[in-house]
Amino acid sequence: MAAFLYREHFLVLVLMRPTKEVLLFGGFLARQHKIHLLQILIAAVPLAILGVWHAYALGRMYSKEIHDAKLPGIAGRILPAERIKAMTKALKKHGAKVIVIGRVAVFPSSILGMAAGSSKMKAKTFLPADALGGLLSIAEAAGAGYLLGAAYKNGKPWLTAIGLAALVGFGIVIGRAIRRT
Repeated sequence: MAAFLYREHFLVLVLMRPTKEVLLFGGFLARQHKIHLLQILIAAVPLAILGVWHAYALGRMYSKEIHDAKLPGIAGRILPAERIKAMTKALKKHGAKVIVIGRVAVFPSSILGMAAGSSKMKAKTFLPADALGGLLSIAEAAGAGYLLGAAYKNGKPWLTAIGLAALVGFGIVIGRAIRRT
């Protein structure tokens, strides 16, 4: 379905799956004037932000099961308790700063939300930090795609590939640094 949507209905793809990869490609398309960058940003916000808030709420609801490593059904396989516990430790040590940086880095947002919820981080701390981090993440991915589209148009394709590799590498380094905290 994604193969059809990216050609014919890109905004629907963004609404359904506002991942960094999709937003990166959206920025690239915006640079080629095939779609407007503001439309991409508006389409990405509902699921990219509210989906993580849903994970936060689930983390609060299932905090006992998460800490006992007994998440029911498929949730236990998708959200491994040991990763959530490690993130919970980082959240207790560094607070909202981890939320913002985690959203910008190449890091699973659902684990971030679950860990914040299960660690009983207050909503008044989590929600604004996550909204800021989520908006920065959306702008980062779409903006990088836009800039890489300029490199592709004005330079050579290899320059775009180097820029993309540097962006991914930077995100991975930040994500690993978060895991070590």
